[in-house]
Amino acid sequence: MNQTLTFEEKILWIRLALAKGVGPITFWKLLRKGNDDIRNACKLANTLAPEALAEKELLAHEKPNFHLLTTRDESFPKNLTQLKDCPPTLSVIGNLALLNKPSISIVGARNASIAGKIFARKIAMELGQSGFVIVSGMARGIDGTAHEASIPTGSIAILAEGADVVYPTENEHLYKELEKHGTIVSEMPLGTKIDAALFPRRNRIIAGLSHGVVLIEAAAHSGSLITAQYALEFGKEIFAVPGWPADVRTRGCNLLIKQGATLTESADDVLESMRRFLPSKIPQRILSEESNASYEPPEMTLLKESILSELTSVPVSIEALFQSQECSLPTLLSVITELEIAGAIRRHPNGNVSVL
Repeated sequence: MNQTLTFEEKILWIRLALAKGVGPITFWKLLRKGNDDIRNACKLANTLAPEALAEKELLAHEKPNFHLLTTRDESFPKNLTQLKDCPPTLSVIGNLALLNKPSISIVGARNASIAGKIFARKIAMELGQSGFVIVSGMARGIDGTAHEASIPTGSIAILAEGADVVYPTENEHLYKELEKHGTIVSEMPLGTKIDAALFPRRNRIIAGLSHGVVLIEAAAHSGSLITAQYALEFGKEIFAVPGWPADVRTRGCNLLIKQGATLTESADDVLESMRRFLPSKIPQRILSEESNASYEPPEMTLLKESILSELTSVPVSIEALFQSQECSLPTLLSVITELEIAGAIRRHPNGNVSVL
């Protein structure tokens, strides 16, 4: 990697990166024409962002745990430098060490089903315990669930907005956890508000940073499929979780499987292809006593899914629910309690239950 920029060079770098009409591809073209010298590249540019704006951006990162990285910094993700539209700068909050560790992206539907979230939590936890950092977009649904499950082992959130902007606001608690124990990344200047046009740019970073992408409940025309398209363009492996054909949330995943994506039913399906990216000293699966204790037999997962598919927003009695399930009453009551604690169902004053 090239030598770290001086303060003067970093200001010029930011001025060129923030210049109106200069995107990542133009930035790198100018730098190549300038013989990899930022001073020469700036002389070739039609315009530069004001020096005061660059200084303001640099100063805004002089806070604890804030970092403004260029590709000349050792901590800048090596995987991203392979992209033709690699971000010239990255705004990072949190743990820089996670940026160059083996990583897997997990993305999917915002309006995810409870079953989808259960699977996302399980696979994120197991891939994390196996040595992978989990990358996602901090959206509601599958993204947020994957982050929550992987914060103890390493989680990176890629934002479309500025790294200091929380979106969606309902994920503020998750943002704070990632800020303290994970990593938050954006190529946009601090303070940038959310804009729909920024999501595809965010998705390319999710795909580019990781070694492979797992899709859970991705619709046929969704941001998750855009991430998959970027991953294919970058030569990354695609893993798709199959779903019920009538569920529009899973049509994109089923389509990807038809097109050659790896059909994924467990973390082992991912590890079979991705283990080569892990250091040899890491065992096949790192399971703590706590994670072993939290292991859930497949039949219990299926029972939860069956109960949740049976319930609607209209309350029903536990007796009626019991008649539709092939399990003992104590088991049913235990699962209802677990789902209630998890926030998946609501128990009403008269003892009836419904989904939230």
